[in-house]
Amino acid sequence: MSNKVRWILVGVATVAVAGGSFFLARFEAMKRAYIKINEYDIRSEGILREGDLAPDLELERLDGTGRVMLSDLHASKPLVLLFGSYT
Repeated sequence: MSNKVRWILVGVATVAVAGGSFFLARFEAMKRAYIKINEYDIRSEGILREGDLAPDLELERLDGTGRVMLSDLHASKPLVLLFGSYT
């Protein structure tokens, strides 16, 4: 076997092993939930319907100075909560 053919076979084998290892590692990661698609998309059926009042809950202030009740925020004016990613 010539030297050129040997190098081609070594290159093909290296690419095959590297590619197989990549796909096997990715498959194992997906199986073990290391890679999650929509990992924050956790939906469940609730009992709230359109027009219902929001349940009163307590939230931590962003500046870390304590907590605030949701009912305190919308006592005198409407309150709109937006959830989502803006990146």
